[in-house]
Amino acid sequence: MSSLVLSLVFLAQGEALEPAFRRVKEAVERDEVPGVIALVARDGKVLRHEAFGLSDPEKGVPFRTDTLCWMASITKPVTAAAVMTLVDAGRIALDDPVEKHLPEFKGRGFTVRQLLSHTSGLPANPPTRKREGRGPGGAVDDSWLTQELPDIVRAIAEAEPPSKPGERVTYSNAAFFVLGRMIEVVAGKPYAVHVRETLLEPLGMRDSTFVPTDPGRVSSIYREREGRRALDWRFNPELRIANTAPDGGLFSNPGELVRFVQLFLDDDGKVLSRAAVSEMLKEQAPGRGLGWALLKDGSFAHGGSSGTYAWGEPKRRVVGILFLQYWGSEKAGKLREDFVRAVTEATR
Repeated sequence: MSSLVLSLVFLAQGEALEPAFRRVKEAVERDEVPGVIALVARDGKVLRHEAFGLSDPEKGVPFRTDTLCWMASITKPVTAAAVMTLVDAGRIALDDPVEKHLPEFKGRGFTVRQLLSHTSGLPANPPTRKREGRGPGGAVDDSWLTQELPDIVRAIAEAEPPSKPGERVTYSNAAFFVLGRMIEVVAGKPYAVHVRETLLEPLGMRDSTFVPTDPGRVSSIYREREGRRALDWRFNPELRIANTAPDGGLFSNPGELVRFVQLFLDDDGKVLSRAAVSEMLKEQAPGRGLGWALLKDGSFAHGGSSGTYAWGEPKRRVVGILFLQYWGSEKAGKLREDFVRAVTEATR
């Protein structure tokens, strides 16, 4: 197929996405959400990538396609992939007991695979995390971001597990802190450094980071409280972020994240082996791969509590990403559902 024909095909596909992007634009215009970045790619080519609204309404800062957003739990597949680089290197096995690498879990009986598939029996959150709020790493107050990963994991090891390994699927942020610490021990370097060296840099995700340095590029986070939008968290450039939060601490944007999702569609063995990709997208427990949630239509996906969402469709080779920095809103949830549905219809 000639380059001209290919260009016309991609142009037509981009135009077919107009209902999806119009829905996003109208949601911002109706003030259902303060701002959005949306992206759709197919066959490794971005078809549409647009930003709407404001990343900080109080300060009048517009959302741009390169605005850095707190991805929240979309960090989990990234952490899972970082673990798989060590599996590929023969330094970790999926069925290793965790105590082999972290002696503080001696006698607990769960495996690396169970941590990655939310079947380890560990609690939903580390004991040192506050129950309220979101913000990077799951807490609004800055004190959470100053906690050290070894201390967080030690507290997890000392806590009574709510269930036995393999007994049921229990979505666990705590499990991914344990995985992050395991990466540090096995790789001999900080979790965030290993992620950068093995994933972010090879994929060209140079803006993605656990520790933003430019406050002007970071979106604030909002929540709906009693029917009204309220500021939840604004980046503090004076804060020393020690807790890079393997469960949800990565900042990125759709233009960068699409490269990570695309590696699971390309499956070319360059960043992750084909065996690693296959394991991550294979059902390990009901609805769960390794790091990814698996959907009934054959897609893989993950959302974040800040309002972010990303999915990949292997059969049609489509990637869709919608980044809000707004949570707790039924309208925001409906927007995501409508966007996914419209993209699916446009790319049939």
